[in-house]
Amino acid sequence: MTSKVPSRVKAAPLLLAELCLFALASCSSNSSTTTTTTPAVNNSVAVTAGFGPLGQAGGVPNGLFVNITVCQHGTQNCATIDNVLVDTGSIGLRLIPSAIGSVLSPISENGNALEECIQYGDTSYSWGPMALADVAIGGETASDVPVQLLGQTTFAVPSTCLTTPVLAGTPGTPPGNEDTLQTLGANGILGIGNGAVDGPWDCGSYCTSNIAGNPYYICPGGVCEEAEVSTGVQAENPVAAFTSSDRNGVMITLPSFGTTGAVSVSGTMSFGINTQSDNAIGSATVYSSDQCGFIPEVVYAGLPYQDTICSEEGESMGGFMDTGSNALYVSDASTLSTLGLPISDCASGTSGYGFYCVTGGGTTILSNITLVGNSGTSGLVSLNIEDATTLFNTFNGVLNDLGGDSGEGYATGTDSFDFGLPFFLGRTVFIGITGVTGETTGAFAITAPNGFVAF
Repeated sequence: MTSKVPSRVKAAPLLLAELCLFALASCSSNSSTTTTTTPAVNNSVAVTAGFGPLGQAGGVPNGLFVNITVCQHGTQNCATIDNVLVDTGSIGLRLIPSAIGSVLSPISENGNALEECIQYGDTSYSWGPMALADVAIGGETASDVPVQLLGQTTFAVPSTCLTTPVLAGTPGTPPGNEDTLQTLGANGILGIGNGAVDGPWDCGSYCTSNIAGNPYYICPGGVCEEAEVSTGVQAENPVAAFTSSDRNGVMITLPSFGTTGAVSVSGTMSFGINTQSDNAIGSATVYSSDQCGFIPEVVYAGLPYQDTICSEEGESMGGFMDTGSNALYVSDASTLSTLGLPISDCASGTSGYGFYCVTGGGTTILSNITLVGNSGTSGLVSLNIEDATTLFNTFNGVLNDLGGDSGEGYATGTDSFDFGLPFFLGRTVFIGITGVTGETTGAFAITAPNGFVAF
């Protein structure tokens, strides 16, 4: 294992939060649970959790991967791409050059290629042009979807994008640029987050009429400048663009296993919620998202972790379910230790460095964590945290009890509850995504106008 730092996708929702501040919306508390009948479509696809295509030697544990097919719009010029990272914490399909080749052509805006730049929580970034593609996942298809071609540009990444200096030693050329299999650890990212007030796009209406803080660029004469763009060319959640009725969400099911992990595990990702017989939400508790796509409040041991970044009052994201995070990034070691838990940050030089260690080894439990949805629905969960050094020394690719710091300390207002991939193991989790009308479609359109999670 070459990396013990949080997954590069860990803080992808930060961009969504910042953009959605400019167009806040309200949520309703009414509900409906009607199951609709749609024509038979193969709405399920296999997913695999583990190190990914780089294996133990170069991969990061707890990645979730799927195979997709991408075609030039309206043609049979296609590429089948394996090991695409499934990320419920971001929006849009992003592909590396070695995976897509020359299948797609960049979108032109005013005679210039339209580029996008997103910087992540570990200071790495995605930079490259946008293109239109037809996308197939399992038996589902989406037509004319904007996707990002990572790194397929001769222009230097704009300084206005890299608002946080890239950390020394970050992989990439230049450092931080994740446009290769070796730096990304996958052949692409399938961002299928709920979208919230931005709809199924990664920027939505804000980027149609604003320059400042816009992630989209054109580079006339080699000088890159932020550009207003329509939603028709913004990175879009491909699921929301499916031609079938299975576009209102996804259902991810992964098996459970022992505390020390497994080499890899297989599961399923089904599309649609209450649209077919295999995706009924049943008795799952629904937690509606706030305007920025987060669970607005998580309470542990009497301490409220609230989404303050959405209201521009702080830097906490409350709680969120994110398959793109490779651990349970919850609270911080100092706070948990103060609460009596035998948790500390693993020492530098140990195999668990960057994650939580447990005094004496073994497992500790964070019990009775309260999740509070935007409509007021609440429920309890518990999380197991295993000693990270013990976990990494197993050399397993799936570690279901891996934990780490989410922020710099509760008192700083930066801590959150990032329920990463380990939370999905042994569960069926639903992600209700926001459609083109700005609300989730189907059975939960009224309950959760900004999307939801359910389990």
